[in-house]
Amino acid sequence: MIKKILLLTLLIPHCFADLKIPQSSLTDPFVQENEVAIADQLITSAQEQLKYSRALKELMIQFSKQREEFVLGNQSKSHTGILVNTARQIYEMIEANHIEHLFAKDYIEELAFFSSIAGKTAVSRP
Repeated sequence: MIKKILLLTLLIPHCFADLKIPQSSLTDPFVQENEVAIADQLITSAQEQLKYSRALKELMIQFSKQREEFVLGNQSKSHTGILVNTARQIYEMIEANHIEHLFAKDYIEELAFFSSIAGKTAVSRP
């Protein structure tokens, strides 16, 4: 066993003697700065996405409360207007970011229905 280890120890440096190690991009300060800039862009993008997700969630919570009030009888013109505008905002945010597939079909259809009431032009249902 000791002979095998000794033999490998002697052979390994000779096996890799012709191996050319490429100059690493880690030694180039410009590349390092570029990589850090990319990381900064990723962080900024993630922060913007988090803001968007929080805003969407808040609108969805508001819509849920408004819909519940509507079902319980608050069907005044002003409340209905708020309800349909909130639905339209949610629908447009979801559609603009192409994330319809993340939500139940019934939910998207409900948003599309209420959104169609919000404007003169109806929003097409998926």
